[in-house]
Amino acid sequence: MRKILVILLIIPVLLFCGFKRKAKPVIILSANKITNESLQKVESNFYAKSRIFYALYAKDGFKSPGIRLQISKQDDKTSNWGFSIVMNKDIYIDMAQNVYRDYIYLQQPGHYIIQFFYLDNKDYPFAHREFRVH
Repeated sequence: MRKILVILLIIPVLLFCGFKRKAKPVIILSANKITNESLQKVESNFYAKSRIFYALYAKDGFKSPGIRLQISKQDDKTSNWGFSIVMNKDIYIDMAQNVYRDYIYLQQPGHYIIQFFYLDNKDYPFAHREFRVH
């Protein structure tokens, strides 16, 4: 009886502890240029008409060289549940790298969402972050 109980306890422990999840890509936003040392600092409030630097960091690497950057703005005056697309940009990245860095420039204050999609699966974003421009 004890052997059966021990086996029943060991099997779930092996199943849950033995498998690693893949790390999801992360978007880092900053008002200053992003370096390897500043990857840990994440900001979410920015000023209009100034550069917003971003870094897309994928610990395990990217699944595809083609990605799409999409920026949406939340606004009560639009018909798409309050969101309007501000920018779309297709980007081809080096698969040997695990960080992609660039910047955006937004003119108007508001609540924004930055999302990244793989070009072969544009239905679901693999990384997203919300931020505010004042």
